Amino acid sequence: MRTPPQFLFVQVNKRCNLRCQHCDFWKLDDDDRPNYQSWARKQETLREFAEIAPGAGVVICGGESMLDLEDYFAISNESRRLGLRSYSVINGTRVRDRERGDRMMLEGPDEINVSLNSHRAELHDRTRGVKGSFDKAVKALRVMIEARTRHDVPGKKINVMGLIFDENYRELDAFYDFVLNDVGADKLKLNFLQPSFGHGDPVDDFFRDHYRVDPDELVAIIDGCDRKYSLGLNPAWRAAVHMYFRSLHRAADLERGWGSASGTIDHICSTYERNIMVDHYGMARLCFSTAFAGMPLRQYGDLRRFWEAADPIRAQMRQCNQYCGISHSVRRETSTLASRRPLPIPVVAAPTAPRKIVEWSIALRSR
Repeated sequence: MRTPPQFLFVQVNKRCNLRCQHCDFWKLDDDDRPNYQSWARKQETLREFAEIAPGAGVVICGGESMLDLEDYFAISNESRRLGLRSYSVINGTRVRDRERGDRMMLEGPDEINVSLNSHRAELHDRTRGVKGSFDKAVKALRVMIEARTRHDVPGKKINVMGLIFDENYRELDAFYDFVLNDVGADKLKLNFLQPSFGHGDPVDDFFRDHYRVDPDELVAIIDGCDRKYSLGLNPAWRAAVHMYFRSLHRAADLERGWGSASGTIDHICSTYERNIMVDHYGMARLCFSTAFAGMPLRQYGDLRRFWEAADPIRAQMRQCNQYCGISHSVRRETSTLASRRPLPIPVVAAPTAPRKIVEWSIALRSR
């Protein structure tokens, strides 16, 4: 078998209780939940993943995944039972009290990331679309950090996932200071503006209006934070961030969002070498995009079959320079040297992403 995958992304729901300007998931619902993959099949998929990739990671995804608490904790508990690590990004609105903080520490994922758009409540609330969401996110962080100390579980990671765009990149120093020294979280992880998640309209207002980040200034600010807070940042990641914003500045149609004919100057994604994303219906893909073929996971063994037979998809994906390549989940370079993973053999890619839907599909091998 080829090198095993490192992460299995499992989607729990599609809805959300915020109204983020950079995401349209709050416009969706789970009305078709009867068609979702059953819990029995999810368990089987997790078990197969544990056999393919012992000790690897399971990422619990939404919407806001904690709107379905029992599903959320069922995945984290099952992952732990199978010897897998689990991760999630949450908005913090469902971690309100000591009891929920205790459950997060005792039953929740091994790494919990709370989304925060700024250390300023006004900016976070405005871009997240709900007043008071900043206070809830910060309270969730403090509740979990206190619970971690009370239960003596130092291995549990509690981080902030920040979105960086034109209104906050010059404030990164204060953002780091707030997260690391005031709140006491383990890390501030940086995600960067990209086309709005789940957005299918012809015009992407948030992407169009907030991409103007000076690449040189941003990298200088990141370097200053690296020195000040001893972050151990990866120079290759920093170079990719610089290239990414240079790519945005040279594009002529960013208002089209995911429909833009432009892409990043360089290929910076490696999701196809390490990730399997399984959607609500049990369809497996090598990234979140539906532009590349997937395979339905109908029975035990399908996950392995998909991973081993997906090289034609990988060949297509190596030519993809979509802006989502900068995302924390899929980018080739990690932000810190300590977490840097071995890189596959470099592949020369076309300068822009393909726009056509990939017609290739996997034929299930005879069982």
